[in-house]
Amino acid sequence: MTRRRSPRAFTLIELLVVIAIIAVLIALLLPAVQAAREAARRAQCVNNLKQFGLAIHNYMSANDGFPSGTVFNTNTAPCNGTGFGSNCQNTTWFVLTLPYLEGGAMYASFNFQVGSEGPMTYTGYPYAYAVNSTILTSKIGFFQCPSDPEQIFNVRASMLGAALSGIPAMNISKGNYGVNWGNTDYGQGQRSDSRFKPNPSTHLASPFGYNQGATGPSRTSIASVTDGTSNTLMMSEFLQGAQDDIRGLIWTGFPGAHSFVTRLAPNGKIDYWAGSSYVDPAGGNTMDNLPTYGGSAPGTSPANLGNGDLCDSQPGQGLACFSQAKEGGCFAAARSRHPGGVNSLMCDGSVRFCKNSVSLPTWVALGSMAGGEVVSADSY
Repeated sequence: MTRRRSPRAFTLIELLVVIAIIAVLIALLLPAVQAAREAARRAQCVNNLKQFGLAIHNYMSANDGFPSGTVFNTNTAPCNGTGFGSNCQNTTWFVLTLPYLEGGAMYASFNFQVGSEGPMTYTGYPYAYAVNSTILTSKIGFFQCPSDPEQIFNVRASMLGAALSGIPAMNISKGNYGVNWGNTDYGQGQRSDSRFKPNPSTHLASPFGYNQGATGPSRTSIASVTDGTSNTLMMSEFLQGAQDDIRGLIWTGFPGAHSFVTRLAPNGKIDYWAGSSYVDPAGGNTMDNLPTYGGSAPGTSPANLGNGDLCDSQPGQGLACFSQAKEGGCFAAARSRHPGGVNSLMCDGSVRFCKNSVSLPTWVALGSMAGGEVVSADSY
């Protein structure tokens, strides 16, 4: 009679070897999976910018020029200035392009008599926040870079204790793309509160910004881009700040909300003007400079609500900031979550990946549209 032998089990050493092999394979595979996911997110981001390029070029074909960076006219009542609270509509550039972005219904629903801000109510509350609230709180998918977590701007939390202390709760949508506002600050040397006002010629003309004297927006034609449309930035990315941070608030005319400047390179840490007479209040530091209703001070996290700050400083997230009372002296850089740089839309409609290592003079040259600089294609 033969005896049946029991199946041989794995020894402890064999199990440990198998587990170790599986762990090594996972360790090798995980970075590849993460890289593939980021490549997909970056491709979606590129596609978003290409859609903007097509929309803006279609707008130019119909209107003989770029859309205004922000819509206002200080010579038309009740608009009486350039800053927040001046009773101007301050409708931003992208609202004008909605019909060319399959946003015809949203465009038709937007009240352009009031705009994105409009007259201030007796509480200091922008009238548009009530009239256009349905539009302002609508999420716009093509404005979201999938690599950056989506945020909202909570009006009540952001402005509690400041000029708008009595306002109701409202969550305004955010986005990740802004237009090229040049190489200086938000005032571009034209607004009285610009830190470049003593020498406005320091500002190199860009596709979006103010007219001379800042009585209204500049109107730029494609013929004005004499440096070449393939050598001039039209748009780039920025990051969305926390719900009490202005950055990413695409509906309003603030730096880092609807625009960026080139004085800081992509994800930059050095100010182009550091050491000059135009250095920013933060001392040429590594931070974006954002508006506040109070005085100038380093940003905090959460934002200093009692001071009316619109700056929630989060250096670990690439969102360090400094609050300053001069709105025209504010600025924000192009920033992204993509490893190594930012996606940028050129004026010819092409999208380039601009590296963090690009030199500041090159980045400033790409931001100017008529500076006469020669920029090599391999320099960024």
